[in-house]
Amino acid sequence: MPDSPPVAAPTPRRVRVLIDRFKESGGTILREDDSVLIIRTPEGVEKSFEKSLLLGVFPVLDAPEGTPVIIQFRDGRRVEAELIRDDFHQSQVRIHNIEVTLMRENFWALELAPSFEDLLAQLRAQIQPTNWAQRVQLARWMMQQNQPLAAKEELTEILRSYDAQEAHDLLSRAENLIRTQTNEAARNANKKTPPAGSTKPPMDQPGLPTLRLSPSDVNILKVFEVDCQRPPRMQATPGLAKKIIAHYATSDALPADPEARKAMDNWSADQLLKLLFTLKARDLYQEIQVETEPIALELFHRRVHNNWLIPNCSTSHCHGGVNARNFFMFATDYRNERTRYTNLLILLRSPKIPGKPPLIDFENPEQSLLIQCARPRVDAKFPHPDVSGWKPIFIPGRESLLNDALLWIRSMHQPHAEYPIDYNPPILQKAKEAGAENKPDR
Repeated sequence: MPDSPPVAAPTPRRVRVLIDRFKESGGTILREDDSVLIIRTPEGVEKSFEKSLLLGVFPVLDAPEGTPVIIQFRDGRRVEAELIRDDFHQSQVRIHNIEVTLMRENFWALELAPSFEDLLAQLRAQIQPTNWAQRVQLARWMMQQNQPLAAKEELTEILRSYDAQEAHDLLSRAENLIRTQTNEAARNANKKTPPAGSTKPPMDQPGLPTLRLSPSDVNILKVFEVDCQRPPRMQATPGLAKKIIAHYATSDALPADPEARKAMDNWSADQLLKLLFTLKARDLYQEIQVETEPIALELFHRRVHNNWLIPNCSTSHCHGGVNARNFFMFATDYRNERTRYTNLLILLRSPKIPGKPPLIDFENPEQSLLIQCARPRVDAKFPHPDVSGWKPIFIPGRESLLNDALLWIRSMHQPHAEYPIDYNPPILQKAKEAGAENKPDR
């Protein structure tokens, strides 16, 4: 049995319960508190457990096919795989392009594999920003992870301060790989399905939108959502302080003393960003590279987007398919931050339905249409349309999901700024009314 079973926050909807060495059960969580767990089995039987007496509670994953996972075998092995389907009594995965059915008696659980962004943040935390040789090796690792766009951005920044042949060679490889992947994507665009067992990031299905935010779009969105009281890890472009002085020399926000201005070269990235916010110097925001997620975006990532929005709302039969109409969200490659923040921008910019609140209502978060449509229809002021297969998300016993969603909305920068990003939500059927524009604050 693993030393520390993976714990999701909030509690996963479907679970396997390890009662003792000989007994197990599985079901959907009806209610949970610090001491009691109540589930309903697939047979419809309600079971109550004292949590202190259980040997373990393991999530049953609700994630799209192709999601990278790690199998925790009962003999202690941990094996990487791609998810096909996770269920109470067995799971189907793909290991080295071979489909395998796993019986529950042979493994404890499937856990989501760390995303590229998670691993990158961990590696960055161990490298000094000016350790150029290590950063070149970091870019090499990005290439090994099939992330040439990230490698190109890293190497471009490195070469501004560190002229090394290895970095030039890697940059050339990254640019060649980007061209190759772009051409391959174009060739495959008309194919109905990707090659069987492909380990490359899944392709969008024909007939569905494909355009996502660029890496620079993602960065500027992060910049706008930085909480200066709890800043994420950031780096400033070398020479940013000099650019600020050159552009805003007459501003009272800058130190008046020449020596104090010279000392700005030693300011941290978050100090410089605070000054940029004060100056409303949007032309220089992109000079700040945000390497980890601001707190509000972390909440969206972990507790909303990956936790219930994608598994419940972005399926091919709902808002992730050809019948999504004027509210489409990307489910393919959903763990990539470009996909995640594209979906966030779609939530913020989707056309407002006449007579209903916006999807995200910053003035009255509980009235947000996203929140209302996730409630049981009898409890919602603006209920989800009565369509086949729809199920409410914020049901009794799952209050943590609602609380997390409201916490995320309230954590976003207020008043909400309209990001300087040229992106319009995809519309599969023409919307009848455009949404109102938000006035920028930053």
